[in-house]
Amino acid sequence: MQIAFEQVSHIYGRGTPFEKRALDNVSLNIPSGSYVGIIGQTGSGKSTLIQHLNGLLKPTSGKIRVGEWTITPETKQTLELRKRVGLVFQYPEHQLFEETVLKDVAFGPRNLGLPEEMALLRAREALEVVGLAYEEWKDRSPFQLSGGQMRRVAIAGVLAMQPQILILDEPTAGLDPAGRREILEAIYRIHKEQKMTTLLVTHSMEEAARYADWLIVMAAGRIALSGTPAEVFAQADRLRQLSLDVPNTVALIHKLNERLPEEYKLPLHLYREEELEAYLLQRLSGVKEGTR
Repeated sequence: MQIAFEQVSHIYGRGTPFEKRALDNVSLNIPSGSYVGIIGQTGSGKSTLIQHLNGLLKPTSGKIRVGEWTITPETKQTLELRKRVGLVFQYPEHQLFEETVLKDVAFGPRNLGLPEEMALLRAREALEVVGLAYEEWKDRSPFQLSGGQMRRVAIAGVLAMQPQILILDEPTAGLDPAGRREILEAIYRIHKEQKMTTLLVTHSMEEAARYADWLIVMAAGRIALSGTPAEVFAQADRLRQLSLDVPNTVALIHKLNERLPEEYKLPLHLYREEELEAYLLQRLSGVKEGTR
């Protein structure tokens, strides 16, 4: 599903002493099937932005189009839209409440009015997708799992509803590096297989570089930068002004290029670890062959 914001502003506490403009005249277009990374410091407007996409928040002014739906300040009903937009909050395990893993994951499909057999089938498929074997995990209490396992169950509950848009608000916060990688790899695989439109809110430039094909950098409720990862990471000075930094891979390329002659400089688009490693090995192999 395609997403478009047209001059959207959102003001918290409007008309009170606590009034705060969280979004300021934001316009953007996200094509269907994109994987978009949304980056910015705390308070930049990232979470406010995404909460407009399933009607949790309505704009103070402007218009949002999500597929065939339009959200304006006057919009009343967003139930049908919410069925198609899956939102995984930060620390989604706080959303768990059923007595078994299976019941929790099947709750969403049941709530959509699906027959019991279909709800259980969706729950089974979603658990397998996030790396939890159905027979092993279905009867366990979600409250006796590790933090990473609870996170997977919560994400499976959203996936079981088969949303057309998947929004992830810092889904790996608090997890160790291995747990973060496992969950994000699973989500990326789902994104590719189901051709969903996926939005990842993250503080991590490494995560954004690895998975997103388009980046939106927010600051003070506005879009400060947007473009492909290569285009955004090429503006290292601007990112530092926003108290952000480039991924470690890009920082390494910059340092190497400072020492290399012009004809040997490395291309800046190698921001994924595997791509940079493969490129460097190929370059080194060519140097060795040339010295024989």
